[in-house]
Amino acid sequence: MVNYQEFFSGDAQLMQYSAIRRMARISTQPGIISFSAGAPNEETFPAGEIGVIISSVLASEGKTALQYGLTLGFGGLVDAIVDFCLKRGISSVTSEQIAITSGSQQGLDLIGRLMIDPGDVVFFELPSYIGAISAFRNLQATLIEVRQAEDGFVIEELITRIEQSRRSGKRAKLIYVIPNFQNPSGVTLSLRKRQQLLEVAEKYDLLIVEDDPYGEVYFDPGLLEQLTPIKSFDREGRVLYISTFSKILAPGLRTGWIVAPKQIIEKLDIAKQATDLCGSMLDQRIVAECLRRGIIQKHLPSIREFYRAKCQVMLDSLKCFMPSEVRWTRPMGGLFLWVTLPATLNSEEILYSCLEHQKVAYVIGRPFHVNGEGANTLRLAFCKENEDNIRVGIERLARVFKSYLE
Repeated sequence: MVNYQEFFSGDAQLMQYSAIRRMARISTQPGIISFSAGAPNEETFPAGEIGVIISSVLASEGKTALQYGLTLGFGGLVDAIVDFCLKRGISSVTSEQIAITSGSQQGLDLIGRLMIDPGDVVFFELPSYIGAISAFRNLQATLIEVRQAEDGFVIEELITRIEQSRRSGKRAKLIYVIPNFQNPSGVTLSLRKRQQLLEVAEKYDLLIVEDDPYGEVYFDPGLLEQLTPIKSFDREGRVLYISTFSKILAPGLRTGWIVAPKQIIEKLDIAKQATDLCGSMLDQRIVAECLRRGIIQKHLPSIREFYRAKCQVMLDSLKCFMPSEVRWTRPMGGLFLWVTLPATLNSEEILYSCLEHQKVAYVIGRPFHVNGEGANTLRLAFCKENEDNIRVGIERLARVFKSYLE
C-alpha cells in the first residue's frame, strides 16, 4: 500500500475538515431537527423566474454562455455589480476594481494566497467564520484572536494584539471581519467601530478583509445607516470587500465578488487563472439578468421577513424554555444566533446526547475560535426548520441542557 501521508504537502498536512460540513451529513438524517445547516432556505429561491431566465439566456447567448470567459468575470455582471455596490454606499468603485469569484469562499482563498506568507498575522474576532479560519490557516498564517462585544470587535484589545505581534517580530497584515449579522454570532459591528477599525488599519498599515454575505438580510430598514460598509469610508484602498449572491438569490449559482484596488485585482486575475481559468459564464449571465430584471430587489423584502419571523420564533422559544444560566445573542438580521452555556459544560459532549436522545443538531462553538476556546458555546441556525420545528427543537435542547445542569 502507498503511504500517501509522505506525498502530502506541508499545507495539506495542516488542513482540517470543517465542523459545519461534517454536521451537514448528520443533520440530513431522517427525523433530525437541524439548527446546524447555515445554507439559505430553498423556499426563498425564485426558481421559476430563474428558469425563465435560463431559457432566455440559452436562446439568445447559448454559445457564449456555455464557453470559457474572462477570468475576472462576465462584463455585464461586473457592470451590474458596480451599480449594486453604489446602492450599498460604496460610491468610488469602478469595473477595474471588481473580480467575480465562484462564491465568496473562493474570494477568501484567493486573497489569502495573494497576501499571506507563512507566519504572517491575521486578526480574527472571537468567534469567527470557520471558512475564513480554514482558508488562512491552510496558508500557515498566525491567527490571533480579538474578543467580540455586543457591538463587535473590542478595538482596544485589537490595538493591544497588533502591538504585541509587532514586538514579537511577526508581520501583521490583515484584519478579517464580518460586520453585518456575523457568522456565527449574529453580532453587528457598530457604525462607530467600523470607522475606528479603518483608523486602526491606517495607523498600523494593515488591510481589512470585509466579508459581507448577510448585509442585505436585515430585519429592520431602520438599520441601514448602521450597516454602511467599511469600504464606503475607505480612502486609501485598505479595505478588500467580499460579497455574494448566495443568500439573496441562490447558492447554486456560484457567484460572489471582490472589490479591491486595481493593483490587487490584477494580481488576483493571475492567481485565479491557476485555480479555475474562469467561473461559470452561464451562472454569471443568469445573475446579471436577475439584477437587470429587478428580481433580486423584488424578492428581498420577502426574504427578510421570512428569516425575521423564524429568528423571532427561536428567540421567543429560547426565552420560554432555556434555563436562566444559558445566554444567547439577539441578531438583527442574517441566519444565526450564538449560545453560551455555563463554563462547566461542553457543547461537543452534549451534542451527542442531543442527537441520540432528542434528535436535534447544532454546530459546536470551539471550531469558530482561533485560539481553541469556546467549548461551552454553540451556533444555532434558524434558516432551515419551519416555525413548529424551531419551537420543538429549542424545547428539546433546553431539556438536555437542564439535565446537564442538575
